[in-house]
Amino acid sequence: MDPINVIITFEAKPEGASAFAELMHQVKQSLPSADGCRGVQLFGRSDNACVFTLVESWESQSHHQAHIASAVASGAWDALAAKLACAPVSCYCRAL
Repeated sequence: MDPINVIITFEAKPEGASAFAELMHQVKQSLPSADGCRGVQLFGRSDNACVFTLVESWESQSHHQAHIASAVASGAWDALAAKLACAPVSCYCRAL
């Protein structure tokens, strides 16, 4: 299995942007303990305080998909999604 990066951009509801930023910082701290996660970087847009991007490094796409399935099953994903202005945009990327 080849390592994979996942780039996910979230747009928080304006009234909850600071709370969402705190949530993203918690994700940055806790996600590296997930099975197969190699690391996480968190970015905030300088021109829009509601937009956040996670760049996650995983051992494989299947490790990431298993993590997401677990988050959906536990209800954690629904709690996060409720704070968003729109659906997140994500993609799998490989280093060139």
